[in-house]
Amino acid sequence: MIRLVLFLALMLPAAVQAGPWPREAGRTFLSLSGERNRADSSYASAYAEYGLTPRTTLGMELGRADQAETSAVLWLQRALDDGQGPNRFAMQSGAGVIRRDDLALPVVQGALSWGRGFDRGWITAQVLAKMTGSAPDPRAPMRPSFAASFLTAERVIKTDVTLGLRPRDGLMVINSLWLEHPQDEEYSARLMSSLVFDVPGPVKVELGMVNPLSGPSEQAVRLGTWLEF
Repeated sequence: MIRLVLFLALMLPAAVQAGPWPREAGRTFLSLSGERNRADSSYASAYAEYGLTPRTTLGMELGRADQAETSAVLWLQRALDDGQGPNRFAMQSGAGVIRRDDLALPVVQGALSWGRGFDRGWITAQVLAKMTGSAPDPRAPMRPSFAASFLTAERVIKTDVTLGLRPRDGLMVINSLWLEHPQDEEYSARLMSSLVFDVPGPVKVELGMVNPLSGPSEQAVRLGTWLEF
């Protein structure tokens, strides 16, 4: 059962967002998950977090779209609060690369997140800004520098609001509102609803549905696996 779920998660795609709570030092979280929509388009990804210190978390995201776009981003997240009280705040910065049309384009991103836990649940919100460097002009005599490639960069702002509930041990109900506004493109909104439940062993399984609210997107099925050690 676990092998089957892991295989399907690799074939489908994913997007787990870091919350403001730092990963415990020395602990690791892994996720393989994904979405496939009615048009049979998919995006597969792997996500990892590692607790570097009690306040700092190292993260990595790898992804591949069926349109042959591959991405890799490495990021650091730092807690902004002192760990006291109900609210948590964090700041994140990262860099990576997107391979598109046989070109490797640089990516930088930054995010602010907030979270609050309550009895048998939690709520989080994150605002993330991402810039992807432009492709070099084939007519130019020289390839632009890393900094120069961002003068005409693609920009996108993403906002994620998540409400999670634990109605009983071994089960989580998660609802996330995903808002995205790419530069010079139509704004989009999607609602993801999923169940995360324990299976034998250390693995959790996520099953859900992503429904478009506005913008150019299709209804999609979501499948994922979580592992913490």
